[in-house]
Amino acid sequence: MGECEIKKKYSTLLVGLLLFVNCEKGLDPVEGFEGKIIIPIDSLSGEVIWPDSLKGAVIITAKFQQYSSIDSFFTNLIAFSDPIDTNKNEQSYFIQTLPGIYIVGVAGIKIPISDILFLPRDSLSAHPEYFVPIGLYKLPHSILSFESIKVNENEIERGIDITIDFDIELPF
Repeated sequence: MGECEIKKKYSTLLVGLLLFVNCEKGLDPVEGFEGKIIIPIDSLSGEVIWPDSLKGAVIITAKFQQYSSIDSFFTNLIAFSDPIDTNKNEQSYFIQTLPGIYIVGVAGIKIPISDILFLPRDSLSAHPEYFVPIGLYKLPHSILSFESIKVNENEIERGIDITIDFDIELPF
């Protein structure tokens, strides 16, 4: 076996080992929650109901804590999703988070989506006037206005469904 053949074998082995190690790192567990967003439909036409005053919507996530106003809630957002499809009655979503306790909901956007897409996420939390709450996660038939979500390490909480309610009354 020549020196060149030995180098080829070791190079192939090294590349294979590096690929294996990189793949193993990509399999680390993630934390977060997932569910469905449900937008109301017109009972006669079967079409999605969406007001002209809202230019779109995003899923919002905030750390669970005591909020004194809607502005304090929006200034404490830790994440929001890409825009949801406001033409579909039901759609799935997933939000990756760190372990912790969260409040999750859907916020309508009052300005064009294109204006938000290019702003840094932290600058959006300084502009609560861009958003209007239109849904918070709560258990079906619950008398509470929202439920918190506890995300444990290496777990994904499932079934975190949010129904859009354009007349939502917030507890803060």
